[in-house]
Amino acid sequence: MIIGIEGVSCAGKSSLARALAQALDDPLVVPCYYHTAPDPALLPAPVAPSADVQLAGLHILLEVEQIRRRRAEEADAQGRDVIFDRTVDTLLAHAHAVAELHGYPIISQARQLILDTRPLLPALTLLLHTSPDVLAERAAKRPGMPPIFYAPDFARHFNEHFTSPLTPHCIRLDSTPPTAALVPRAVQHIRQARRAAGHHPQDPGPGGPAARRAA
Repeated sequence: MIIGIEGVSCAGKSSLARALAQALDDPLVVPCYYHTAPDPALLPAPVAPSADVQLAGLHILLEVEQIRRRRAEEADAQGRDVIFDRTVDTLLAHAHAVAELHGYPIISQARQLILDTRPLLPALTLLLHTSPDVLAERAAKRPGMPPIFYAPDFARHFNEHFTSPLTPHCIRLDSTPPTAALVPRAVQHIRQARRAAGHHPQDPGPGGPAARRAA
């Protein structure tokens, strides 16, 4: 099964992805865009000086998405679970937030650009959210992070996108508690998604094996 983990920076996505990698049976964890890009220095700035430049940056990110997609498809073909640390919905959520904050009329174009690539979507996306105070506290431990990535207004607009995401099944999880406390809840949602999809392998569970996704 393909699982997406979403949320603004410092929401706990990478920590949960690593923890789920221990709870599931040999899944592939696909890193975020920054950690997948051949040269992160060439990635676009969070906010461009114009709508056209913002959309041009989306094209760059979609090139990185093709790298992530190939890795996921190879693992999926092997019957392995795949965990995406951010999905294409991140790109739309970011575009939505920038559009709301800076008045760029890019939401429809951004959505169509992504749909035209026929994106690989998770069967289940877990959207992590927490309070602005918690985000700021966590961000203080990660010097150099652009403040926009966890600013309250940005986070609010980012999360608004997930009222109508591309992913067919999105669950919100409060990520204020420690990651260890989130894992059982995340695994429960994964079990439910498997059953809804008609798969009946051994359920995943913390500390135990889980059957691979049916080929």
